[in-house]
Amino acid sequence: MNRITTLLILALLVFSCSDSKGNKDTNEKLNALRVELDSLKNSKAEASNASNKQIATFLTFQENNAEEAMNFYVGLFENSRIIDVQRYGKDGPAKEGTIMVATFELNGSKFMCSDSYIKHEWAFTPGVSNMVECKTNDEIEILFTKLSENGKALMPLDNYGWSTKFAFIEDQFGVSWQLNLK
Repeated sequence: MNRITTLLILALLVFSCSDSKGNKDTNEKLNALRVELDSLKNSKAEASNASNKQIATFLTFQENNAEEAMNFYVGLFENSRIIDVQRYGKDGPAKEGTIMVATFELNGSKFMCSDSYIKHEWAFTPGVSNMVECKTNDEIEILFTKLSENGKALMPLDNYGWSTKFAFIEDQFGVSWQLNLK
């Protein structure tokens, strides 16, 4: 990858230094090289970002609602996407079609989840929560409304002194969220 990038940069320099004003072919080639170089830079940056994310929040759902929760979160936060979903098959230990493990991003942060077929004595706890730094008043209001629907506000949206606006919510799936407006 580095060798290709270096060759493309050298080609760009050669084409840039030559008199290409009258040469339409040269301009087209130069533009194509620029596009390819930009594409390689973006691919390299994405690969670097993916490899640097060795820590992910893992959510274990015990009511076969991991997919519902994941879709809810991905739809709620900007720049979010589902990366991979692996499901239990008909011969697996869990209900067919439930999530064995899924990977998704919420605004660039990596999350994973599963539907546990084992009923544990523990569940989600507010002792571990997801902190969201909101950029606007509208953003915090919308997130508060949507996350608290069928859930509960542990600390309602208010000014608590350390923040102009803050809320602590347990959502409908039992996952805790802290919302903060800088």
